[in-house]
Amino acid sequence: MDTYNIYMDEAAADGLNGDTDLEVNFRIVASAEDSDNAEENAVIVGLDLIDLLNLRDAVQVAIDEFTLMAFEAAVSVGEGEGEELP
Repeated sequence: MDTYNIYMDEAAADGLNGDTDLEVNFRIVASAEDSDNAEENAVIVGLDLIDLLNLRDAVQVAIDEFTLMAFEAAVSVGEGEGEELP
């Protein structure tokens, strides 16, 4: 089973509640395709509710992409055998 590295990228958010607010974005990368140093950089700590919602969205995107790849692979195998799809 593949493993995935989750990265939390912080970028300053302009005009929210002063200079201390940060906007947090997440990236999910398959370990086999990851070119970053996951042991050093893939860290998740101190998440608030908004961060958790963003994490949920990032995980959903990764799941959707995997499901689509699996579906496309199944379709291409089916086409190779001459089966018709509904």
